[in-house]
Amino acid sequence: MIKKSIEISCPGGLAPRPIAELVQVASKYESKIYLETETKRVNAKSIMGMMSLNLANGDMLTVTAEGNDGEGAMEEILSFLKDKLNLLN
Repeated sequence: MIKKSIEISCPGGLAPRPIAELVQVASKYESKIYLETETKRVNAKSIMGMMSLNLANGDMLTVTAEGNDGEGAMEEILSFLKDKLNLLN
């Protein structure tokens, strides 16, 4: 299992379209992938779960990937959050 905690820099919140894109990224992998805040843990492949996270500026987010392709999943998800959504400090 691979686990990485990051701080979200997201002043305006996360819109539905980027959430859907993140779900698509996670769904490419066989690994179990979860995103977790202080109060909630959701399957990164679940659009409804992801929408319920309500990420806000300064929130700590833990990404967990477990499986054979977990390293690749973690790299791509973190890259997506950083490079495409500019959510990471």
